[in-house]
Amino acid sequence: MITIYFKHRRLIICSKEEVTSTADERFLLMPSPEYDFGNIPFTMESGTFQNLLVEIPEGMTEKETLDRILSKVKRLNAAGGLVTDPQGNHLMIYRNGVWDLPKGKQEEGEDISVTALREVKEESGVEAALGKFLLTTRHSYWMDGELIVKSTYWYSMKAGEDTRTCPQTEEGIEKCEWVTEENLDYRLANTYPSVLDVFETEKSASNL
Repeated sequence: MITIYFKHRRLIICSKEEVTSTADERFLLMPSPEYDFGNIPFTMESGTFQNLLVEIPEGMTEKETLDRILSKVKRLNAAGGLVTDPQGNHLMIYRNGVWDLPKGKQEEGEDISVTALREVKEESGVEAALGKFLLTTRHSYWMDGELIVKSTYWYSMKAGEDTRTCPQTEEGIEKCEWVTEENLDYRLANTYPSVLDVFETEKSASNL
């Protein structure tokens, strides 16, 4: 299953089996392989529904369906980290009035895990050690009249004893904070849906 966020709407690419378990109160679209998938992102921008499910057509893979859907939009890759300090606190940044996690665009020829570590260091000033890969989130936005879908690759990370932060103010980051478990819900009430997915994935993985 693949989810792409269009602000607070969700486009969900899923198999026939997954449709049954996720279709509650959502608009369902089951296109044929000949359907113009490239129009779907623009439908997400203008539709009145909250969530759109696209069943993977017979004979197509999940990736092929994703590529067809994004055939008319620009695609970018980014990476970031869910950083934990030795006391178990999580590193969050505050930018544009919203709590977020440090992340940024992949540079040409750069391994995506290197992007994640570099962006955490640049945006927060924190040197972290790479942990396991968590998930990929996808969201859309407009830039210079062009619709863009960004895929962000998220990793768990561990900070060392030096947890001093230095927010990258030139990128609009107002502050960086180590958030305790007791104060986490307050921050997550003002964050992006994709960031909630990162925390949920990390929580699920730690319970295994």
